[in-house]
Amino acid sequence: MSTPANAPAIPHNANRSGFGPLLAAEIIKLKRSSVWVVAVMLPLLAVITGTANFMINRESFEGWISLSSQITLFYSMMFCSLGIALLASTVWRVEHRGTSWNAMRTTPHSPTAVALAKTLVILVPVLAMQVVLLALTWLAGAIVAGLGPAIPIAFVASTLLATLGALPLVALQSLLSMLMRSFAAPVALAFVGCVIAFGLMLRQSIVSYAVPQGILNRTLMLGSSALDYAGDLTLSSFLPIMVAITVTGAVLWGLLALVSRRTGGAR
Repeated sequence: MSTPANAPAIPHNANRSGFGPLLAAEIIKLKRSSVWVVAVMLPLLAVITGTANFMINRESFEGWISLSSQITLFYSMMFCSLGIALLASTVWRVEHRGTSWNAMRTTPHSPTAVALAKTLVILVPVLAMQVVLLALTWLAGAIVAGLGPAIPIAFVASTLLATLGALPLVALQSLLSMLMRSFAAPVALAFVGCVIAFGLMLRQSIVSYAVPQGILNRTLMLGSSALDYAGDLTLSSFLPIMVAITVTGAVLWGLLALVSRRTGGAR
């Protein structure tokens, strides 16, 4: 049977599902994974380490600012970045271990869309990590250290801003976890990045603004009294960090999209 000449043309991608359902499917996978263990354990380790250091040297510290700064010091140096690396490896592990990625390739969704969806959902447990850190720090200060309920507002703000500061690192770790079947290798590389970033920041090198771990560290340390390079939580202090987040984030998220399109995603 011939098609009428005036019949409307069917778009080539009319049967393609939207990005929303793909994102929803990744969120469902997230609920069934062990990312929530990571989102609790890494902040817990930072709070335990920072609180122990505060209690041991309490005569040298002063109240909430010192406690929150000690916790932030350990969290920003290592625990937060490693937590993000573990989250990315966990999210991608199901694709490497099973056949879900191969099955996904038979759907209308492009590898780029799948990679971006998987990377975006990592931000959910990243935000959860920050909320857990705030809650545990408040418990440590109010109950363990007996400092009262007045947690510093600057600490709350910089901790929540860390979700924004984590954008470049989330993209980088998702890219590494997509390309590497090993669960541990991307985490090990994240640790190397932590060491490099911390060294650059101690030297107050501007290069730290180009290292994802350094950007996250600088965001978390805003308003902290633990180290000299930590700036106040002001617009002038946050503006260079925001520029670094935008530029480095655009490069890494763009690289993630490009590599996933050219390689077909997980291997």
